[in-house]
Formats: sequence, C-alpha cells, structure tokens
Amino acid sequence: MSHIFKKMLVVIMCVMLTACERQPDSEKLRLSLEKRLDNTFGTGSFNIISLKRLGSAIDSTSPSNEERRVVYYDVLLEATKNIELGSWDHPGAAALVTLIGAGPRSIVGVKSHGNDAGDRITAHASAIYRKNNGLWECVAPAGYKAEDGLFLENGIQKPATERLLSTLNTIATSIPYTSSKTAQKVVQQELERSVTRINGRLARLQDGYPFAAGPAKGEYLVFAYSLADIAKKQHVKMIPLITSGSTENIDLLRSGNATIALAPADIALMAYNGKGPFEGHGPFTELRTLGSLYPELAHIVVRNDSLIKNLRDLKGKKISLGPIGSGGRTTFEQILAAHGLRAHKDYKIIDTQFTTALQQLNNNEIDAAAQIIGIPASPLRSEMTQSKLRLIPLDPVVVKKLTESNPALLSLSIAGGTYSNQQKRITTVGTAALMLATSELTMDEADNMVKAIYHAGQYLLAAGSTQGAQVSVTTSKICLTVPMHQGAAEALRKIAHTALPRAVLPKNIIQKKPVLEDNGIETTLTPAL
Repeated sequence: MSHIFKKMLVVIMCVMLTACERQPDSEKLRLSLEKRLDNTFGTGSFNIISLKRLGSAIDSTSPSNEERRVVYYDVLLEATKNIELGSWDHPGAAALVTLIGAGPRSIVGVKSHGNDAGDRITAHASAIYRKNNGLWECVAPAGYKAEDGLFLENGIQKPATERLLSTLNTIATSIPYTSSKTAQKVVQQELERSVTRINGRLARLQDGYPFAAGPAKGEYLVFAYSLADIAKKQHVKMIPLITSGSTENIDLLRSGNATIALAPADIALMAYNGKGPFEGHGPFTELRTLGSLYPELAHIVVRNDSLIKNLRDLKGKKISLGPIGSGGRTTFEQILAAHGLRAHKDYKIIDTQFTTALQQLNNNEIDAAAQIIGIPASPLRSEMTQSKLRLIPLDPVVVKKLTESNPALLSLSIAGGTYSNQQKRITTVGTAALMLATSELTMDEADNMVKAIYHAGQYLLAAGSTQGAQVSVTTSKICLTVPMHQGAAEALRKIAHTALPRAVLPKNIIQKKPVLEDNGIETTLTPAL
C-alpha cells in the first residue's frame, strides 16, 4: 500500500510541476496583451483572433531575488479599424513590435500604405513574467538583440575578401603596440577606414553601389541590409559598408568611396554648409538627397531611480553625447543650450557610443545618455525591459523654439508603449534619416534607387528593419535639408501618382523653407512635424 501511495504522490507532484511550468497560461497571456494593445492603440483597435502558447524558459537576466520566466507564443491579430502603423506621429509598428515582444522579422502583415479594418497581422512573440506572492504578473514584453551585421555583402567573392582581411591582420599584428591605449585606438580606426574603402572599390568593380551605413549592430546597418535585400530583387545591387556613422558616411560620399549613404537631415545640412564636424572640409555643395526615410528622435535616458525629471535637472551632471566629431553630439549640445545648459560649463560630456553609455548608466558611472536614433532603438529596447532606465522629455516651449530656428529639427514625440515600462508620451525633437548621394549619380540610377526604396516600404519590416515600416512615398519629402536629386524627384512624382491613397501626412505639419532640386527647381514645400 505504501509503495502504491508513493507512486501516486510522485505522479501528483509531476502533474503539479508540469502545471507550474505552463504558468502563466494562454488566457493570462491573452488578457495581458489585450490590455497593452488597448492602452496604446485605443480600446478594441485589434482583436486577438488566436494566441498559442509555445513554451517558456527561465529568464537568465532576472535579478537574483526574483523568479522570472520568458514565455513564447504565436499570435494572430485583426485590425478593427483603418490604422497607419507606418505613421511618424502616433503609435505604429515600433510600438506594436514592443508591445507584442516581437522582432522585426517575426511580425508579418504590416503595410507601409496603412492597414485596413479586417487586415490580419501574425507574430512570433515573447513576454517576461515575474512570480509575485504565488501569482505570475507580466513584467514586460521580452526584448530582442540586434543581429550581428555581416561584414561584407554576399556578392563579393569570399576568397578575395579573406585574402584582404588576412593582409590587414598581418599589418595590424606587425605594428609594435605600445602601452598607450590611444595609439592602439588610432591603429584600429585607420584599419577600419582602410577596410571600408577597400569594400567600396570591390563593390564598384562588381557593378554594385557602395552603401555607407553605420556601426555593426546599429540601426543604420540593419536598415541598409534590409533595403539591400529588397533592392536586389528589383535588380539594384547595394553593398552595405560598416562605418563609424553618419559623419564618416558623408566623408565617404565626398571622397567617392561610397555612392549612397545614410545620415540624419541635421548632419546632412551641416555637411552641405561646411559647418559643425565638416568645418575643415568646406561646403559639400554636390550633396544630394534621394528622399526622406524615417524619423530619428532625440532620446535622453536616465536611471529609473534618478531624481532627474527634465533636461534642466542635468546641470552639473555627466552626460554621454556620443564620440568626438559625431554630428548627433553637435545637435544635442544645441538642444541642451536651448534648455540653458552650456557645454563643458554646466555639464560634463562623456565620449562614448550609445550602447556603452547605457552600460555606464546602469553602473552609475554617468547620469544620462543621449542619442538621436530611430524607434524603437534596439539597445535601449533591450535595456528598458529590465525596468532600470527611463526617458525624460524636452520642454514643449523649448521644442517650439528649436524647430522654428533649425530647419533640420522636427517636433516629434515617442508614443507611449514604444518601449517597455514607458506608458506616457515623451515630448522631444527629431529629424529625418535621409538617403544621400551626390550630383554625379545619373538620372536613371537615381530613378532605379528611388523605385527600389519606396516600392519596398511594405516589405522592409519583414526584411529585418523596424524603422522600415515608416518608409513611404507620402513622407519622402519631410525635412529635406539638402537639394533633391532631379532623378529622384521625377521618380517620386511618378510613384506618388500611382501610390495607394491610404497613407497620410502627420496632422501637425508646418511649412518650412523649400529646398532646390538638382536642376534648380523648387520642390513642394518641405513639410515638418
């Protein structure tokens, strides 16, 4: 009898353990997701047609005093009304992938021209749950890590590439390193630039377009690979290049080592006028834009337990504004100055990349980290999941003054729900990410590229770029701070004439100074938010 009782006890314990492993169950997942969707997009904007729990795993990033699990699930949503998920001025694809806990490639059905009532969106998703007094509560949708950027585009022959890399490695190891970290950094930077230029030349030999993108794992590089993947299907070959960012991208355009490049509108304006980090080079009057892509917003991040509530509270603090020479750093100095804070006098500037700065912030080494970046910013999305960081807003009065005085800045906001544990709308400024080229690009080349970019908008999200959902011909002329290439202007007119009518410009558009096309003809007045 005792033997049978022991067996029954083991069975009961196994059943109980299995039940525990299945918590939270599908119904809890459904209710939690429904609440998040209603809070961000409005009650009943989406119907959850089906939700299937796939399993769970221990959250390896959880605090030592908490029991957390990451729960994986598939979900099918149906829009109950017409909704513009590619919009620049209200919750869109950025908020949706965050609320669901999905990556850009794991969500299907978002359309660049707008989703209609009845459209269905599917996603592979995940959420983090915490056990509290015996009950499981949702902490946040799970974050995701950016994929490692490929070093070279697959079209370049691998054997030749390996030989070049081997040669560079030989050069690097043959240099007698000193104990100076500065000397080592100089060698590293020069080798990185050399590899970039070699990439550009190899790409041109293979009839491709060297595409100056950005740092490994950065949003620009992710977007560049997504666009290159889509453009290839339309017989336009783009070769993404790893660079240090927008300033180097424009330098590569100027030197002819890149044919196209990504840069924010404010940095493009500085380059065109020979100001800021380009002051020593003189005006780059051959710079042209092929169109505006998506918004990049100013993010100012502090610790969740900090007493800092606004930008004026940053007086006397240590703030990471990015590396020396970066264009975004110049813009942030202007933003802080507009709030009454003078660089090097009222605050100390820390020269670190955004990802490193977030780590320093978590370690109490700095007080704030700033970056102008598309939403949701992958490194910040991951960090915000842990509830240790938060965003602070800009003063609305200062935002008005900034946008009135600077043609490259727009009045924007980070919609509630864009990041985990960020329910309120964050007032800020931003600019537009531009696709840049030079006047040397032919009319036909510009035409082909513009068609690849703006006919591809509805696929860029699935190709891996969350920001790609915001690419639309409707917003292609927002914040154009440098002349538009004539071939691009003609192509956009043709696409706009045949484009689907759903997408609309943001509601609070103001008219800014027009820019000239390549042929000296004024474009339509550049709208701004």
